[in-house]
Amino acid sequence: MRIVFYFLPILCCITLNANAQNGQKVNYRLSSRIIDSVSQKPLANVSILLLNEKQQTVYSGSSGHDGHISIPVSETGLRTLVLTAIGYQKTEITFAVNNSQEPVLPETIALSTIAVSLAEVTVSSRKKLIESKPGKLIYNAGNDATNKGGTAADVLRKAPVLNVDAKGNVSMRGSKKIKILVNGKYSGQMARNAADALNMMPADLIQSVEVITTPSAKYDAEGAAGVINIITKKGKKSFNGALELSGSNMEQVINPRVGFSNGKWNVMANGHLHRLRIKESSLLDRTQIENGKDDLNLWQEMQSDNVAPHGSGDLAITFTPDSVSEFSFGANTWFGKWPTDRKQQTIVRDVAGNSIEHYFQDARSRENYFGGDINLSYSRKFKKTGQELTILTQFSPSKSRNPYHIWQSAQKDGSYNYEEFNGNDTRNTEWTLQTDYTHPILDDDRLTIETGVKAIFRNVQNNYHVLAGDPQSDAGLQPIASRTDEFKYRQDVLAAYALIKSNLDANWYAEAGLRVERTDLHGEFRDQKNPFGSQFTNFVPNATITRKFNDEQQLSFSYTQRLTRPYIWDLNSNLDASDPKNQYQGNPALKPETMHQAELVYGWNKGSEFFLNTSFFWKLTDNSIVDYTETNAEGISKVSKQNLAAYKLYGVNLSSSATLNSWWTLNGNVNINNIDYSSNALHILNRGWAADFDLNVSFKLPKRYTIQAFGQYTTRDITLQGHDSYQYSYTFSVKKELQKPKLSFTATAINPFSEYIPQTIYTAAANFRSDVGYRYYLRQFRLTVNWEFGNMFKAKEKKKIENDDVRSRSKGA
Repeated sequence: MRIVFYFLPILCCITLNANAQNGQKVNYRLSSRIIDSVSQKPLANVSILLLNEKQQTVYSGSSGHDGHISIPVSETGLRTLVLTAIGYQKTEITFAVNNSQEPVLPETIALSTIAVSLAEVTVSSRKKLIESKPGKLIYNAGNDATNKGGTAADVLRKAPVLNVDAKGNVSMRGSKKIKILVNGKYSGQMARNAADALNMMPADLIQSVEVITTPSAKYDAEGAAGVINIITKKGKKSFNGALELSGSNMEQVINPRVGFSNGKWNVMANGHLHRLRIKESSLLDRTQIENGKDDLNLWQEMQSDNVAPHGSGDLAITFTPDSVSEFSFGANTWFGKWPTDRKQQTIVRDVAGNSIEHYFQDARSRENYFGGDINLSYSRKFKKTGQELTILTQFSPSKSRNPYHIWQSAQKDGSYNYEEFNGNDTRNTEWTLQTDYTHPILDDDRLTIETGVKAIFRNVQNNYHVLAGDPQSDAGLQPIASRTDEFKYRQDVLAAYALIKSNLDANWYAEAGLRVERTDLHGEFRDQKNPFGSQFTNFVPNATITRKFNDEQQLSFSYTQRLTRPYIWDLNSNLDASDPKNQYQGNPALKPETMHQAELVYGWNKGSEFFLNTSFFWKLTDNSIVDYTETNAEGISKVSKQNLAAYKLYGVNLSSSATLNSWWTLNGNVNINNIDYSSNALHILNRGWAADFDLNVSFKLPKRYTIQAFGQYTTRDITLQGHDSYQYSYTFSVKKELQKPKLSFTATAINPFSEYIPQTIYTAAANFRSDVGYRYYLRQFRLTVNWEFGNMFKAKEKKKIENDDVRSRSKGA
């Protein structure tokens, strides 16, 4: 823990140049409408900055789809309103704010176009790496040089609040029960296996990452820890695109993307081809305990070195026939082969240390998968500012084949005396229907109601069969009837919500909502003749209240409930015995868990100079879904999901960024958690502190060079039956940009001074104790070339399906 407190002063030092405003309090809200000076049509997405006397930003935002702007003013003094948009002259309006008279903006503000080629434009300011908006933190990944050539997992490692382990599993404040959306919509690829999906998404495609710690009633209740929304780059005028090529000792990547627009039509497409090397090894030492004394000892050595070829593609088409209607079509697909081949040696010893069992194993497993999401949406805007109706539908089919094949011998290079094959085929179909409506009750965003309904219908079918025996015998492999079956699972979710948002005045904001979800679960095994099912209704409230002290500082309090439902990979009783001494099996009796959570957030934002977000959070659930390990008398362990423990968590998170001068920026995060697991059924009480932190430093040098360094350290992670030890990673990069042609070259070194990243998993119970020491070989030297062509403009943000009710599966779960 000492290293955490060494890091805290670094973040505190960032605040040295920060001074609060001392103007008198007022309560004004200024409104206007931005239009084109020639066509008189409203201009959307115009950048808005409100500056004080010191030219510091006290408010930032953008105009709505109808050009409307609404700016809160809470202190007296001289103010300057700055309006900017690509292709238009910058407009500035200076006015005084006092106690005697409320300032008034013109009813409309007209922007004049400018005739200039993009080659003549020099952008001198950059978007902040970290931003704070109501209910979420935003990491602007597109402005981070070290992301070139990386994956989405690399991007999330640098986002506030989040932590990503060596396998790619994402956690938020100590919990991995997170929903991951892409452009606000459900992704079947993320739901299948988030760790794999993040490695399939190129970092260069990501514009920003929204970290939503207390989701409102508009979001599906699923996701106990919170929601992550990955926003991809969009918006192309005429013909535009990019091609990224990246190569290293661990991966090779090709990422093309193109876009076309002629006014009413907008077409975008991107692809991703990726060859990823995954290398790791482990040593397992587990001791059985009988009557309080050590008994059998299991020792295992494992080595794995695989190459996973995979890819994905996306197509988005938008048609805007007029200023109030929009139709959109989207399709994405993913495919690949994800091997987990390994070689393993196993030794079982008695109390005296004598070997009583010794064998070598060759295990091969290759998941072949293919899936996609197809969505259609319609959006209709009305005359009243902010009034909007959207109708969306999505179809998500997928299939996978994930067999394993093991061979076992008594000698390292000897003949096999045991062979086992497990065939495992899964098909999934999912339909989603959704309607959302927003209605402003009062003008100027003072009171708005949002409401909607949603239906999700999922059907999954899994067929599995096992053959085993002595390959040298005449009988060969024989079917194992007890491990052969067909599992069908259906999950239907019906939901409705209402959310009220209110800007009470310039200094107060409040929202309150309620979401009702009805869930119908049904599962059955063809041969076991024991179908199971349940129906339950959840009422999920949320409330947020924000007090703005001045133009820089605010305090928010939020409360919500979250839900985690079991899915097929948690329920399926197909036994994975690819490692005979360490088995995994689903639990058909698993129940959903409900979590209460609250947070108090203090925000300090001095515009581009300094940003600090400090949050104190608390979470509680009585029936947490946890991984439970048990062993039998022969020392064989079995891991399954169980509702066996209460889970409490509280802690503090600090996220900060600062622009020290025109060429030096810093941003960092600190998470400190106290985690408490208690189980009356198992007589277990396990609690302790854990922390993680990261620091990102960027230097912008002359001649279009950028140098960046990033480091991350995690102390440990508390689990029900033990804890996971520390982890770390660090990255250095140098980027060179050329203006003509628009090329960039990025050289990146990842963990250059570490051959491998170590981690130890400690687990214990009344009848055993074990530790597994992993080595993740992640040292990498990468060169990335990125070529961009065509013209850019800022596109409209489209409504998307947000199926965030399925918990993303962790790697290795």
